[in-house]
Amino acid sequence: MLVASGLAIAGTVTSPASGATPQPKAWKSGVFSGYGPGGVDAFATWRGSTVQTATDFTPWDNWSLIEKPAWSIWAWGLAPAVQPVLSVPMWPNTGGSLAQAATGAYNTHFATLARNLVAAGLSTAVLRIAWEFNGTWYPWSVRTSTDAANFAKAWRQIVGAMKAVPGQRFGFDWAPTVRQGGVDPALAYPGDAYVTDIGLSAYDWNERLNPTAAQRWSDLVNNGYGLAWQARFAAAHRKPVAFAEWGLAYNAADPAGGGGDDPTFIQNMYTWFATHNTAFENYFNSDTDYGLSYGMKTGSGRFPVAAALYRTLWAARPR
Repeated sequence: MLVASGLAIAGTVTSPASGATPQPKAWKSGVFSGYGPGGVDAFATWRGSTVQTATDFTPWDNWSLIEKPAWSIWAWGLAPAVQPVLSVPMWPNTGGSLAQAATGAYNTHFATLARNLVAAGLSTAVLRIAWEFNGTWYPWSVRTSTDAANFAKAWRQIVGAMKAVPGQRFGFDWAPTVRQGGVDPALAYPGDAYVTDIGLSAYDWNERLNPTAAQRWSDLVNNGYGLAWQARFAAAHRKPVAFAEWGLAYNAADPAGGGGDDPTFIQNMYTWFATHNTAFENYFNSDTDYGLSYGMKTGSGRFPVAAALYRTLWAARPR
């Protein structure tokens, strides 16, 4: 049963026809429960269904830690039933650039990472390289058409180097974030041979000060690079969609800036996953240390109604 905002179909928001019930499809479902797999089992128990995949973020202090994120490798090696989705930086905090990456200057570092992952038994990990590249908050931000061209070249260089490593069966999640303006992410697409799925980060933020859940959802679907854009782009390239990050949102500094305890968002995301070619989705079940709340089970506990609906839906989720 759908809540007030209705069933979201790519490109629009409509209500289902009378008597029509969407036929759900199976997809992989998981969580970001903090760094490493420590909270995965507890989240699975809480929601009443197994966790098949989980998002994590590898360190990027220097090239040595990018090449061999030792703690991450060790930790995920202890959770063989969970497929890790590793968010991997394009270069370390010590510096780098899209232009340099586009020349292949970083390829040896990523080939070393690939060998280390394979040696640790993580040959089927999904790698989310330079995630949210169309945002403005990471150093690999794509702000111009030149940046986009360099990003696409850099991705081909890096993925090509990693795929040349014997024994690898990695997935590669090309993952922009929802934006209402800026450079079209499609300009940074490296080509179908270098991408496994089309990712997106999707949160219940009040991007345009929409006062209702239905308006926020419509905006998330229909804004320039929202869910409808992702679905169309993925279908055009015959790729599944993926969501390494999605979740409810609350900002203590700006309570009107997030959807808060919004079961409509949970219901509509569930329906979206079930009615699209979804590879995986991982709920961001963690709060930040700077006033942002996302966690349903952990942290602030600000979302009891939405959390209850999530548990009901995901306990019965098709697998």
